[in-house]
Amino acid sequence: MSAHFPADWLSLREPVDARSRSAELADILVRRWSSAQTLRVIDLGSGHGSNQRWLAPRLTQSQHWTLVDHDAQLLERALASELPRHIASKAEQIDLADWHLPTTTAPDLVTASALFDLASQETIEGLAAELAAAGAAGLFALTVDGHWGLLDASGQPLSDGDTEQVRALFNRHQQGDKGLGQALGPAAAIALPQALAQAGMTVTTRPSPWLLAAGEQAGSDLARALVGGWAEAAIEQAQAEDRERHWIPAWRDSLKQALDQAQVGLEVGHIDVLALPES
Repeated sequence: MSAHFPADWLSLREPVDARSRSAELADILVRRWSSAQTLRVIDLGSGHGSNQRWLAPRLTQSQHWTLVDHDAQLLERALASELPRHIASKAEQIDLADWHLPTTTAPDLVTASALFDLASQETIEGLAAELAAAGAAGLFALTVDGHWGLLDASGQPLSDGDTEQVRALFNRHQQGDKGLGQALGPAAAIALPQALAQAGMTVTTRPSPWLLAAGEQAGSDLARALVGGWAEAAIEQAQAEDRERHWIPAWRDSLKQALDQAQVGLEVGHIDVLALPES
């Protein structure tokens, strides 16, 4: 898998991820497995373990987690996480393009966070089919849906033509090959639940947007990093399309200044998806 996310970026987004995720979907799993004694969980694209740190304490059973990622250093950090004693973890370093659901001992749950916008339609359909065949559940958090923009100081959406142009360029940029085939980008927010449902699973979705209010100290560094990343990707896409791109740095700098002065905030759309096998 070619996409690489530094530990600093993963740490920056972790607290905002945690408050944005759907606790309701996790609660459904808790109720479904109320009588289970042990759970086997596979976490795809685990990074430095933020997904496990959020979900594992909510599941009361004894748990055996397999953390799957291509980055050995991130896996090492993930295994160092402090978790309750009833949770055991091991790492599997592998390119996700080469990973398939185990056929010998199927997990009870496969989970992932912020992964499937990097994946192709074929990758998503393949995982959905494997989950359904194994009778495993899936809980997939924070798939971007392509809807992001500015908030005014009162938290209301703020229309801005330049931002809309950057968003369109960025969303097209997200559809390049990220190592899991031709990435769907924001289209994954629709394709993922559809593929799971077509595989015969019961699917529930919930919105999980990042809401970074104007002047919010906790999200200010994340907001600045987002704006910088959007601008960089938009410039690359505009260049690939042979379009004017020299205005994008000015948009970036102006927006960062507005963030610093607590004049605007950001909203970034995501969805969470729960897929349950037939009872």
